[in-house]
Amino acid sequence: MDFYSYEYLISNQDNSRLIKLIVVGLLVVIIGVFFFLYMRNRFEIKYKDLGIIFATTLLLVIAIQYNDYSNLLTTQKQTGQITGTIKETAKQLGVKPKQVSVNSTTQTDGLLVNTPKGFFRIDFNTDGSSFLLEKIELHNPKINVVRR
Repeated sequence: MDFYSYEYLISNQDNSRLIKLIVVGLLVVIIGVFFFLYMRNRFEIKYKDLGIIFATTLLLVIAIQYNDYSNLLTTQKQTGQITGTIKETAKQLGVKPKQVSVNSTTQTDGLLVNTPKGFFRIDFNTDGSSFLLEKIELHNPKINVVRR
């Protein structure tokens, strides 16, 4: 069973953003070059066609970027909720948040928590604003703590 450390949850997990920004920048430069070549040689239609192809590709990449951005906002919101839960759990148990790990990256009912004081289950109320912390025993636990 995988447990995720506090450091893992607060670290930025989207390393592909830089690559996507480089691709967008490269496409903008290519479109600019083809536009320049087309304006210089108006009788060469191939530059116009290639510019249109790359502009369409740029629009597709921008649409994908927007989708990834909205997914990132949702993930950050969920991560913020779970890290808040970890902080509150650590406070109640008298341990540091860095010593706490959970079995899910999102706030779900029945969340399992691994601490130096043992394993606990968190049951949330209906709106998720408060929770019940209950000590449990795991039989044959095979724990893998995912760290940053």
